[in-house]
Amino acid sequence: MANDQMLTVQEIMDLALIAGLFSHQSGGDTNRTSGIIRRMALALGATRADTVISSINIGVTVEKNGMRETAFRKAPHMGANFAMLTAVAQVVDSAEAGLIDASEVRRQLDQIAQHPHFYPRWLIAATVGLSCGGFAALFGGDATAIACTTLGSGIGMALRLFLHKHHYVPFMFALASSFTAMMVTGLLLKFAHSEAQEAAMAASVLFLIPGVPFINGAADLFGTNYLNGMVRIMMGIIFVIGIATGVSLALRIL
Repeated sequence: MANDQMLTVQEIMDLALIAGLFSHQSGGDTNRTSGIIRRMALALGATRADTVISSINIGVTVEKNGMRETAFRKAPHMGANFAMLTAVAQVVDSAEAGLIDASEVRRQLDQIAQHPHFYPRWLIAATVGLSCGGFAALFGGDATAIACTTLGSGIGMALRLFLHKHHYVPFMFALASSFTAMMVTGLLLKFAHSEAQEAAMAASVLFLIPGVPFINGAADLFGTNYLNGMVRIMMGIIFVIGIATGVSLALRIL
């Protein structure tokens, strides 16, 4: 791509870091984020790109025509968003194949940034409630237990989304959401006199299990990114402690 030869080092870094930022904030592990940054930089004309990825920062050193520049970006975790991960990967693939130039890369990255990151909150809460109701059915719950679990989990998820939007720390919204889901489910079960209370109670907090941090943490450890792996796993452990605390408080009251 001819015009990519005219890009400055700063312009290459900017586009590479934007792509890496989207990957990091959407649940990509260290190797994936690092690979996206390097591949984007090289596709845009850099001769070398070296990355630094931490739990809340990403950085890259880009070299081109004997010039070398380094830049960092804050990259706080936003949650898993595999649609965004896929979209960024497609942009990088197209740039590497020479199908799009730098201006089109920027346009597509801007389009990804402007696209809504998640489905409407009410829809997320409703579908999460239904999924937990499905787990209650798999655990042997009756129709009453399934209905109670669906409602309790949906309310718990709505609270989690509300607290996450207002930037509460993971421990707090894990505790509050698990407590709320367990309390609502437990109270409904008592009024409905269901015989499958254990199945419903167990299923009501499954939406909080931090699968992505644990999976990415394990991937980082196996990929020798030990510091990032331990940070991700510790994040998952703190989340589990919050869930356990909320469940314990609710059971004491119930």
